[in-house]
Amino acid sequence: MKKKIVIVAIWILSIYILNQNHILSLDMDALKQFIAGNTKYAMLLFVALWVVRLPIFIPGVTLMILGGIFFNPITGFLLSMIGMVLSETLVYVFSKIFSSGKINQYLESKYPEVKSLLEIYNYKFLALGIICPIAPTDAICVLSAAVGLKYTTYILTIIISNIPLILLYSLIGISFSKSLLSFVLVVISFVLSSIVSIKIWNSLKQKAELQRF
Repeated sequence: MKKKIVIVAIWILSIYILNQNHILSLDMDALKQFIAGNTKYAMLLFVALWVVRLPIFIPGVTLMILGGIFFNPITGFLLSMIGMVLSETLVYVFSKIFSSGKINQYLESKYPEVKSLLEIYNYKFLALGIICPIAPTDAICVLSAAVGLKYTTYILTIIISNIPLILLYSLIGISFSKSLLSFVLVVISFVLSSIVSIKIWNSLKQKAELQRF
């Protein structure tokens, strides 16, 4: 939790410094106009941010919402999906190369129930890890390759599981600047789906803990 707070604080400070030095504008209309005039570069930058999001600690949710704010619905969805596939493919390759390394050992010790649940439920648990907001999604993706999940199964699970998420977060981004009622309804839908997925996640964790004992 402390690490997440530090990361958020660093990002807020960085944005503030960039804004104060007139490098980054926080005016949404100005940003939209800039993107409209430099669409190709904006799209390439957006996909590039997806590819490097893990090393620079950008949550995928943030990029999904930004895709809804700055691009039209179809473009934002496709760009987020392309970026997601590239990002998670790199995670898979990284995990395969360093499957016996310290990072995987660290993840296994930090989330001992995750590897056993992946071995039991396979791609179904990967799908739940993507949908559930409290699940360590990136750790689950790394460990999915470590337990031998095939790339085709892995990437198809990620694509199918992320379709409703990208649509939902894009709608949050779109409705944020247009309709308060639409924004509230989308947020309520997100909260309800989160509650269901969290209950399933906690239930599986309890089962895993019982099996260990």
